[in-house]
Amino acid sequence: MATNFVQIENDAEIKQRLEAERMRLRKIAGLDQPDHFHRPVERAFTAEERDQVTILFGGFTWKHEDLIRAVFQGCGYRCEKLPVPNVAGFQTGKEFGNNGQCNPTYFTVGNLVQYLQFLEKEGLSRRQILDNYVFFTAGSCGPCRFGMYEAEYRFALKNAGFDGFRVLLFKDSDGIKAASGEPGLKFTIDFGFGMLNAMHLGDVINDLIYQIRPYEANKGDTDRVFREMVDGLCDDLRNRKSFEIEQSAPAWAKPKFKNNKVLRNTFNVFGKWHEHMWGKDYLNALKSARDRKLIAHA
Repeated sequence: MATNFVQIENDAEIKQRLEAERMRLRKIAGLDQPDHFHRPVERAFTAEERDQVTILFGGFTWKHEDLIRAVFQGCGYRCEKLPVPNVAGFQTGKEFGNNGQCNPTYFTVGNLVQYLQFLEKEGLSRRQILDNYVFFTAGSCGPCRFGMYEAEYRFALKNAGFDGFRVLLFKDSDGIKAASGEPGLKFTIDFGFGMLNAMHLGDVINDLIYQIRPYEANKGDTDRVFREMVDGLCDDLRNRKSFEIEQSAPAWAKPKFKNNKVLRNTFNVFGKWHEHMWGKDYLNALKSARDRKLIAHA
């Protein structure tokens, strides 16, 4: 009985000492009062800044990027695509980004940092870059690497000296307005359908280029002709007039739509949806592009 009592007493002392040492180490490491992570509060991109702020994006083929830029510009935004990522951009991403990332992250993050460094070499101050440029990218939820791209962009930008550079995130769950938390970049019907059509057009054109290029009679003709065709489609996307019920309605109904915001917005949504689904604008633009291609091949 005495042996068992001594054993229990020793075990209790061991546990007490272990707990005291654990608390001491947690205090040294700053874990006794953990500072939980909170998403950084980012300066908003406001509607008043649209005329001076340029939206940067990248990561697609040149066809997709040109068409997407045209949609941005057609919706009233200043927009530029980033250069094609290169090995120097990859090294920049490794220099300022986290360890152990996938190559696409290093290329995309490094390419953005490299472009901002280029702007700085061209004479812009860092304050001008922070005030007059934002980056637009896709995002997702969850712990996967794609879901962490937003944080990796901000981490690398901070390490490169561009802390506070704004990253606008488009997520499939809540769109641009909710994800970015500001009204400067709005997810409208025209913007959403425009982006969807730009992606579809880019996919089709990319597929056609790879089908035609192996059979071209003169090397380089395919790229040249499709370059001209994409430029024409960009002009159509940039300059097309969107459906507005106040302009399309008969004269007797225009005052009703002008004075009733709910009625006007409702008819605008259905009108824009019908135009994008069954309208002739995109068909006419594609027919014009086909005609340009045929003339160029003739």
